[in-house]
Amino acid sequence: MRYSVTDSTDRVEDQPETTGSSVAPMTAELLGDVDELGELAWADPATLVLEVNTRTDVHLDPHFCASIRDRGVREPINVYARAADGALVVRKGQRRTLAAVKAGLARVRVLVEPQTPVTDAAAEASIDPAQAQRVAEAERIIDQLGENQHRAGISDADEVAAHQQLLGLGMTAGQIARTTRTPAKRVRQTTAVARSARALEVGSCHDLDLVQMAVIAEFADDDTAVEQLTETALTRPGQLAHQAQRLRDERADRARCTAVEDQLRAAGVTVLGRDDDRMDTASSIARLRPTADDPQGTDLTEQAHRDCPGHAATVMTRWDFEQAGRIAQTVWMCLAPIEHGHAELYDRSQPGITTAAPVDETDEQRQARENREREAARQERRTVIANNKAWDSAQVVRRDWLRELFTRKAAPKGAAIFVAAEIARGDHDLRRAMESRNALAATLLGFGDPSPRGVYGFQSDRAHPIAEAAGTSSAARATMLSLAVVLAAYEEGTHRNSWRNPSPATRRYVTQLREWGYDLSDVEQLVITEQTDATPRDATVPDPTTETDSVDNGGVTDSADEVAVEDQAADTTEAGTAATAEGCNEATAEAAANSEAATDG
Repeated sequence: MRYSVTDSTDRVEDQPETTGSSVAPMTAELLGDVDELGELAWADPATLVLEVNTRTDVHLDPHFCASIRDRGVREPINVYARAADGALVVRKGQRRTLAAVKAGLARVRVLVEPQTPVTDAAAEASIDPAQAQRVAEAERIIDQLGENQHRAGISDADEVAAHQQLLGLGMTAGQIARTTRTPAKRVRQTTAVARSARALEVGSCHDLDLVQMAVIAEFADDDTAVEQLTETALTRPGQLAHQAQRLRDERADRARCTAVEDQLRAAGVTVLGRDDDRMDTASSIARLRPTADDPQGTDLTEQAHRDCPGHAATVMTRWDFEQAGRIAQTVWMCLAPIEHGHAELYDRSQPGITTAAPVDETDEQRQARENREREAARQERRTVIANNKAWDSAQVVRRDWLRELFTRKAAPKGAAIFVAAEIARGDHDLRRAMESRNALAATLLGFGDPSPRGVYGFQSDRAHPIAEAAGTSSAARATMLSLAVVLAAYEEGTHRNSWRNPSPATRRYVTQLREWGYDLSDVEQLVITEQTDATPRDATVPDPTTETDSVDNGGVTDSADEVAVEDQAADTTEAGTAATAEGCNEATAEAAANSEAATDG
């Protein structure tokens, strides 16, 4: 057996100097106490014997093993010498022992504790050896439970403070990650929080965890965002990722608009901001014709309007399907259309798509009814706009969650059953994904985007990366890969209209994600919730195969901040069919919003 007792004289220089009578003399009684404490020694970890332990899942994560390799076992392992052969048996420190063996350490510190023979304990307690064995076993279990149950880990706030001090000592985030063997992602979060006094203040005040504080740090310069995020973290923590992503998207939209607004101002154009009072009287030129004398439906172009004293513009954002993302769009305006001689594109007398007028309806009643219908349409557009944007944000969070899921060693409970059932159903989304090499599955698994050519036979110019990975994987990993193929296919099949017109496959998909621990956002919850008047499922949504989202349709937008301008565009005509009959190129804003929602982007 390889172990040696450390020489206490080797550490004399490490002890603080003391003077006076404050230090008690070393008496025989104290020496006896030292003997009862045991001996501190070096031992080869490979020779240590593991006792039965209450911990069944050792979980030797790579960062822990790397720390043991770099810095050794700092806290001695508690052992006792087995009476039969003198072997050192580990009582406390199972993970440290196994990590030291895995790291290849030649020796570790151990505390060899005195072991009272069971027979002596039985004699002292006047009980039989079997009973004494049970007592000793109970003591072992209680000790091992206490060793772990009553151990308090360092708090997130304390870890941030420690990393803040290391930053102050000149270390970089990368150096902190390497020397402390902390995952780089976590160190990026701790150092981001450490650099934000606002995040530290809010986190300490409300006892937020590291992830929550990192989100606060990201928006520390925005008081409104910090208030919203703090409230979400305290009242609906599962929604924090969704709330943060929506704020990121809104911030990106503002940046897009600002860039275009600056260009317009540089060109001498009057720009109307979101809170500009002139928006109350301004009108989009897309809903105007040059003069009242011009035939109805005569477009007032931006070029023709440039010489008008009321020429102006506002900037909005919309989804662009060609770029598969949001872009800033200029909407040309006239500050005072009546004053400058313009007229509405179509007269109000034009018939519209409205509910049937009651018999003997007075003019006042008709006007009141039309106002109610118009306001209901506006509210519906607002819902479509808000939920479309919320869906875009939720997609980012959902796909990040899938990436994390696919990195796990084992698939979630019931995954094999889910995969088998979905393959048997053979829904369109799954068939389409397999016929197009399921690029999203490969991307979410970290394999990159495979060739766009077909999966099977002569259509494929190389092996599919998922198939290659499956050929060399374990059974557990193969299950995860097959799950990724199915989930990614259904994820690819979702679109901006899924929140109000979900397919059965999308319903099953979202329901399954929720059961496996994904926190649904409010808009995703609508997929599996019966729709109400507050969340309309419009039966007249345009067919996504026939409708387009055109920049030239007169101010298409899905920005809730500019809904007033959109309402003006919608009020241009109350009859889409009548406008088409007159040769109008403008779609109403409602049709545009619905088209955007329906189009499978």
